[in-house]
Amino acid sequence: MKKFYFFVGLWVALFSVNAQQVATFDDVVLESDSYWNGADGSGEINSGGFMFPNDYDADWGSWSGFSVSNMKDSVTAGWGNQYSAITASGHQSENYAVVYASGGLEIIFENPLQLTGFYVTNSTYAYLSMKEGDAYSKKFGGEDGKDPDYFKLTVSATDIFGNETAVDFYLADFTSDDSANDYILKTWEWLDLSSLGVVTSLSIGLESSDVSDWGMNTPAYFCIDDFNGSSPDTPEMLAEADFENLELEAESFYNGADATGYFTSGGFTFLNDYNAEWGSWSGFAASTVTDNQTEGWSNQYSAIPGSGALETSTYAVSYASMGSEIHFEKTVVSGFYITNSTYAYLSMRNGDAYSKKFGGENGSDSDWFKVDIFGISEAGDTTGTIEYYLADFRSENSSEDYIVNDWKWLDLSSLGEITTLKFNLSSSDVGDWGMNTPAYFCIDQLNHQDLAPEIAYPLATIADATYPDNVYYISLDSVFTDPDNDDSEMTIQLETIDNQDLLIGAIVQGGTPDALKTLLSLNITENMTGSANITISATSNGKKVYHTFEMLVSVPVSSDFISENEEEIKVYPNPVESDFSIELPANAEQVFLFDISGKIIYRNTTILNQNLKISALQNSPAGIYFLKVKLNSEYKTEKVVKL
Repeated sequence: MKKFYFFVGLWVALFSVNAQQVATFDDVVLESDSYWNGADGSGEINSGGFMFPNDYDADWGSWSGFSVSNMKDSVTAGWGNQYSAITASGHQSENYAVVYASGGLEIIFENPLQLTGFYVTNSTYAYLSMKEGDAYSKKFGGEDGKDPDYFKLTVSATDIFGNETAVDFYLADFTSDDSANDYILKTWEWLDLSSLGVVTSLSIGLESSDVSDWGMNTPAYFCIDDFNGSSPDTPEMLAEADFENLELEAESFYNGADATGYFTSGGFTFLNDYNAEWGSWSGFAASTVTDNQTEGWSNQYSAIPGSGALETSTYAVSYASMGSEIHFEKTVVSGFYITNSTYAYLSMRNGDAYSKKFGGENGSDSDWFKVDIFGISEAGDTTGTIEYYLADFRSENSSEDYIVNDWKWLDLSSLGEITTLKFNLSSSDVGDWGMNTPAYFCIDQLNHQDLAPEIAYPLATIADATYPDNVYYISLDSVFTDPDNDDSEMTIQLETIDNQDLLIGAIVQGGTPDALKTLLSLNITENMTGSANITISATSNGKKVYHTFEMLVSVPVSSDFISENEEEIKVYPNPVESDFSIELPANAEQVFLFDISGKIIYRNTTILNQNLKISALQNSPAGIYFLKVKLNSEYKTEKVVKL
């Protein structure tokens, strides 16, 4: 199998609609009715942020891999017309890619990603060869149309955990008992790859029933378009409701006093019920009020963050005493940002004439304030319900109690295709007349395409000649960034290490209490050399991006690095039950104590005394720890055993 390297731009934001890369091949400039086959020796095609491999042989004037074409000849048979699609055009535009995969293609991604799929059809060359037969290939079905012929495309993948999965797609199929079902594909059809998961590589192979001693007789060509595009079944997304279109003046609000009964933003209709007799309203209002200090009903139009989400000025306030609704054309709603109103927040935090202070006077009451969001289908059925707690004091650990006071993203995509959102509020604080907690909350950026984290500074291959001890640390704080949320909200994880005989890893926190850093700790097995591919990830609001890099160990970490010289570094007592002491030579510069996972549990970077007493193991579990001492430019390591 021929191996190609298929690199994806390092700025890819995975799982994000706005940042999704799609290769349409229309960014490859071609004259009308022409093609590019790699004759310029560049070895690749760039489209939509993807690089598609091409292997051109100048001696033979031949190629394999990918070419780009806008040829329109769907009637000429034979190899001379190898650059045409049987559709005579691309999926929705002129350009498309032609793939020649006689020996198969292996495509390796520099960073793992989730593919959606692509459109596929036959080349004119392959289609007419199967339909009519030629000097090298048979007519599919044979003369009587009964031969069970087929031409199959297989796309297989390896995911980040090393699992292999595959998707088959028949470009021609005459295997049915009913000949009416026989076909040779001549239209663009969607090939869904989402079931392959987050993948590190793809393998493309072709298989035919028409084979000989030299291999497959059917021309090994097919065409693709809109690589990583959208399925035809994907509903059209509405715009984003950010409420800025309402053009409210600063420190003002719209509460439905014009009796319209609704307002719109981004294609969404927010219902409003205004009672002119009472000057009251329910449903949704819109606001630019920034007062997040004043308590009470008179400040019912402000959000506790003091502004809209994502540093905008306008947001929506919902008074949902009897429920609130949003109507729209059928779509999948991505989600919205949600927070408390100032009125409800301060009422829960401090209590007022009508509502209790959440947690009670001693903070132990199990109070809560919750919004339920219902998705309603076009037929009026409930597709699902999402619960979100705007305040929650139910934990046995009071340090986990909270009242939401900033904008939080709430993913609604699990509700599926819907036409209505309905809201209902409930609280632990109820009286004879119902809920005492003010029935208000705020939302913003409805249907905003919340972006996944991005790879800001990718890690290069780590290939140091030697390692001074068996623990290696990598700072991860700058590797990822979230383009539309605070980076501190990201969760960094170690996903896989493909050679755990060589490396054992863990995510740890290091640095000082005031400046903690996220570190990847890698324990290197003594007396081993080799390489390992390490995949880490960052997750924000349920969206994840992966980054893979390589570590090479060329010189084995050896027990020779562990000091045996009792005169140089003395540790006593060892084994230890609680505190222990160390005696250091005069050239000692730094002292670190690690647990078995590589987490730093003690550090001293300013040695003022050669005799140190260390109490860091008092509350630590029994096991093996490592004391690392820097002596000028050399490190020495002593094992410390905690009983």
